[in-house]
Amino acid sequence: MKPIKCIAVGLLAVSSIRVQSQTALNPQTEQATPSNQSGPADFTRVHGLLQQGKYDEALSQLSDLAVRQPGLKGLSSELGTAYYQKGDYIKAIGELKKALAEDPENKEAIQLLGLSYYLSGRPGEAIAPLERVQAWYPRANVDASYILGLCYIQTKDYPQARKAFARMFDVPRDSAASYLFTARMLLRQEFDPIAEEHAQKAIALDPKLPSGRTPPLQVPHSRGNQRLPAGTGS
Repeated sequence: MKPIKCIAVGLLAVSSIRVQSQTALNPQTEQATPSNQSGPADFTRVHGLLQQGKYDEALSQLSDLAVRQPGLKGLSSELGTAYYQKGDYIKAIGELKKALAEDPENKEAIQLLGLSYYLSGRPGEAIAPLERVQAWYPRANVDASYILGLCYIQTKDYPQARKAFARMFDVPRDSAASYLFTARMLLRQEFDPIAEEHAQKAIALDPKLPSGRTPPLQVPHSRGNQRLPAGTGS
C-alpha cells in the first residue's frame, strides 16, 4: 500500500476542478449584505471606519451611539460585525446573538456568528448557523461548505464532512470524488488514519483513479481581517 499522502495527493488527478472562492467569508460581499445599509448616518460613518481598518474608533462610535440611543435597531448587528472584523470573536458572538434575537433572519449575523464560533475554537457551535448559510444557495457556496466541512472534521462527524465537501466540489455525496476530496481535507487537518480510509474507499469505488503525485488542490484562503487558524488554508 502506498503512503496515504501519496495516494490522496495523487488521486487529485481525477479532477481539474480549481475552486474559486465565492467570498462568503467577507462580511462586505453581496452574499452577506448588511441589513442596515440604509440605516442612520452614524452607521454609515462606522462602515467607513471599518473599511479603513479603524476598528477601535468604529467601536468607540458605536458605544457612544448605544449610550445616546439605547435599544437602537441594528446596533447589535453593527457591533458584532465590528468585533468580527477586529478579530475579537468572543465579543462578536455576544453581539451577534443579540442581533439574531432582534431579527432571527439577519443573514449577515447568522453567517458571522457561525464563523466567529469556528474562529474562536468552537466548531460544534458553528455547525448550525453555517448549515443555514449553506442552505441559502441552490449550488455550492465554497467558503461556507469548506468551513462547515472543517467543523464536521473537528467534531469527528466524517459522513457530514464528506457531504459538505461534496457540495463544495459539486460531486455526488457517495462518489469516489467525494471520498477523494474529503481525504485531502482530512490530511490538511492531520487526520491521517481517517484520510487513508477515505482514500482507499475512493480507490475501491473507482479503481481507475491515478495514484501518482499531482499539484495540490486549491481551496479558499483567509482574506483581509479573517484570521483563520493554522491548517485551514491551502
